[in-house]
Amino acid sequence: MKDLRLVVTLGATLLACSASPSRADAHPIHSTITELVSDPARGTVRATIRVFADDLRSAVLRSALGRTLPANGPAWESAVLAYASSAFSLQGSRGRALPLRSCGVRRTADLVWLCVEAGVGRDAGPLRVRNAMLCELYEDQVNVVQGSVGGSRRSLLFVRGDGLKEMR
Repeated sequence: MKDLRLVVTLGATLLACSASPSRADAHPIHSTITELVSDPARGTVRATIRVFADDLRSAVLRSALGRTLPANGPAWESAVLAYASSAFSLQGSRGRALPLRSCGVRRTADLVWLCVEAGVGRDAGPLRVRNAMLCELYEDQVNVVQGSVGGSRRSLLFVRGDGLKEMR
């Protein structure tokens, strides 16, 4: 009877462990997805970046160089914008970097939706985009940027080491 209880307990424990994902396999594909939309009437371009919350937190804490940060609130959002601005960038048609400003951070379950916006003026022309988010953490990181800029739709793929790419 003792042996049967031991086998049942061990079996239940193994089943429970295999049913709950570990940190390593919670999301085996390291990726972000960004939707880039221009608004010619306002002279802006907006990027909405979808990223896994735990990956973003790891990257932000790493870039904060040991500072402690709350899990949410103004200090957290400021640190997220600082990290995003270092890893994601837009360049205007004349080759100048476009400063990013936050248009919100929202969390849904294990995802964060980060919104950043830049002024491009009335004639956006071709934009150049760089998305190196989380590439410093994961060798297999893949960042997809889909955009509607200048009336056409395009998708760009970024991996570790990629620089600026043109979005027409």
